[in-house]
Amino acid sequence: MDICAMQGDVRMHGKSATVYVVSVSDDSYRPENGMVKIRPYPRKSEEGTMQTIREVTIRWNGLDAPRCTVTHDVPAVVFSTGAYLSNFFHAMTDGVIPLFNTVREYDGHVQLVITDYNRKWVDKFQRILAVLSKYPVINFDADDKVRCFPSVHVGTEGHKEMGIIPALSRKGYTMTDFRNFLRSVYSLKREWSTPINRTTGDRPRLLMILRRNSRTFANEAEAVAAAIEVGFEVVSAEPQVVSDMARFAEVVNSCDVMVGVHGAGLTNLLFLPRNATLVQVVPWGDMSWGSNAAFGAPSADMGLGYVQYETTPEETTLKYKYPRDHAVFTDVASINRQGYGMTWGLFLNGQNITLDIDRYRGVLQKIYHDSIMVDPSFNSGPVVEAPPSPASSGETPGDVLDGNRDLQNEMNAGVDASLIKSDVAAPRSKSICDFSSERMDICNMQGDVRMHGKSATVYVVSVSDDSYRPENGTVKIRPYPRKSEEGTMQTIREVSIRWSELDAPRCTVTHDVPAVVFSTGAYLNNFFHAMTDGIIPLFNTVREYDGHVQLVITDYNRKWVDKFQRILAALSKYPIINFDTDEKVRCFPSMHVGTEGHKEMGIIPALSRKGYTMTDFRKFLRSIYSLKREWSTPVNRTSGDRPRLLMILRRNSRAFANEAEAVAAAIEVGFEVVSAEPQVVSDMARFAEVVNSCDVMVGVHGAGLTNLVFLPRNATLVQVVPWGDMSWGSNAAFGAPSADMGLRYVQYETTPEETTLKYKYPRDHAIFTDVASINRQGYGMTWELFLNGQNITLDINRYRGVLQQIYHDSIMVDTSAN
Repeated sequence: MDICAMQGDVRMHGKSATVYVVSVSDDSYRPENGMVKIRPYPRKSEEGTMQTIREVTIRWNGLDAPRCTVTHDVPAVVFSTGAYLSNFFHAMTDGVIPLFNTVREYDGHVQLVITDYNRKWVDKFQRILAVLSKYPVINFDADDKVRCFPSVHVGTEGHKEMGIIPALSRKGYTMTDFRNFLRSVYSLKREWSTPINRTTGDRPRLLMILRRNSRTFANEAEAVAAAIEVGFEVVSAEPQVVSDMARFAEVVNSCDVMVGVHGAGLTNLLFLPRNATLVQVVPWGDMSWGSNAAFGAPSADMGLGYVQYETTPEETTLKYKYPRDHAVFTDVASINRQGYGMTWGLFLNGQNITLDIDRYRGVLQKIYHDSIMVDPSFNSGPVVEAPPSPASSGETPGDVLDGNRDLQNEMNAGVDASLIKSDVAAPRSKSICDFSSERMDICNMQGDVRMHGKSATVYVVSVSDDSYRPENGTVKIRPYPRKSEEGTMQTIREVSIRWSELDAPRCTVTHDVPAVVFSTGAYLNNFFHAMTDGIIPLFNTVREYDGHVQLVITDYNRKWVDKFQRILAALSKYPIINFDTDEKVRCFPSMHVGTEGHKEMGIIPALSRKGYTMTDFRKFLRSIYSLKREWSTPVNRTSGDRPRLLMILRRNSRAFANEAEAVAAAIEVGFEVVSAEPQVVSDMARFAEVVNSCDVMVGVHGAGLTNLVFLPRNATLVQVVPWGDMSWGSNAAFGAPSADMGLRYVQYETTPEETTLKYKYPRDHAIFTDVASINRQGYGMTWELFLNGQNITLDINRYRGVLQQIYHDSIMVDTSAN
């Protein structure tokens, strides 16, 4: 989107679509020609769409500004309800969500001004609009008044499909904030979907979003019957029911699972309670990426589970129209290349879905299992009261030790167990385990929790009736957030958690703070993984304790501990315990086994117990390393200052073969260049200061780019992606996370002419003609050829063009030229 926010004497004449900015301060933005034009709709990249939006002219000139006929004492926000806003998905993602993000901070004291006025949209969202603004909406297009405001926004702040990026939101709003707002507006009762207790006869509720005309369930009755058979209470929602948004929001909020074919109806996921599950059935036709972007990725930001059910050729009714050797089945890409009209006609508007009921039932069975509470009666051990503590039997207990004293005593030849309170009288333990995430398993136990590190065992004593307890009394967790990578997880030490009082050993050391058990094994010598699998999940798990937490490490990695000592010292006030060598029986009031890792280099606020964001994490880093700059701000050319560009240099592989020319090009464009050799990058504390002083960071895909966590907000990351179909992985590692950190991002894709592989292989080799066939041979081959086997010779003219655009965005317009 384009947006302009003006403060002071700002006047508006709707019928001529003009905003006048009068009396501009010297340090204020002012275009060189005194005028800009904005189409206030957040689909800037879609030229055809934007041409349908009325253009608003903003003029910086007090001389021809008309006199006020109406004066307001609140800000105004001008936005469009044109383009796609009759579609519920776009009504939310292009309309309501950006509007909330822009105006919620005013607590209703803001004037909404609509161009391309859409009466149906205004009526549909009247309850939302009435909470966002205390004033009647103004129809910009028909307004003859000259209205004067203390400030005006033209355009609303839309970040991504069905989402808000907290680092880009002026007030740090999240989708959790937006969904809390919706719950308040529509008086929705449930914030959370919680496991159902089967013994009460309750069943989790499953909502089926039904379509008519296209993308319908051709075997709808069988699909409903399968869900009932699995154990769900099924609610079927016809289109006419869905259209009454206020009433239907209550229905959605009462459900634990929502199932539907890709389409606008799935937008109702906004009303699901947290921890509910969305099952999106993706039509045949290579619709996976778009379906995930529209509803899959946003589900995580909303704290929802997500299952993507991909339709097979056997499940689409297209099989009745086309033979199996038709391009509709054999070369879907060739169909989609014919344009959106063809895609729409065939794959979106031209098929229905006949679900494979056995396959569908299997999907539902897994979801059902995650939606019910384990019956504690299946536990192998009886539930009995804890035995009397020494205190209750007349013995004189020692002090309850805090973490510092406990570890200090160990260093002084240990502690006499007779002086330590053991088997303390504690409330029944409360335990919650979550195995539903694809990334990690975690267990959180409160009450009487004991730990014996050397045997890798945690004992949960005296369990409350409403607490989680596995049927066989034991679960095993590998506390590392790469659960989906089986080979990786096999290298992580397994921790056994036993729900049993009978075989729990007596305490030899008692702590008065919680403990968190996690692994520093697997990939944590690599800086990217050290952050994304280590530090970020650890921050997300323990920051709430403000240092009053005991860190316990399995697969103890001394180098990792030393490298991140400053961070660890800020997260915990106590010396770290090496779980693997610890022979003590330690008792804690609560314990986490596993850390909460959500995604690559990121935190999902809706899944974070305390709603943390990557903005919070980066503030934490700035505090620890005393980094001065929160923001990268435009440089004033007249002062002689230049924006700083940091080049992350590699050696051995993925190096810049023409490094000197690349540096010279950046200097020529106007940057001050800082070149960072590997030995400089390795000193993290010092290098964090260097990174934070820069406005742009350039590097080839690799662990060195992890230093983006130290860049100031609004800085730019340029990731050079090596040849070899590396786009998706590169974007997942650093591109998508950049947005969550408030950074700009440019992905520079290497061409065959820019890779040194051209000197090793002829141009008709599969390395150039069929990259996918190489990558299908396994990660070892991908690593050897594309990650470890090439360097990059940048096309300097192309590279210079990329830098020129970034430079233009990094400098302040010279207002003297006006």
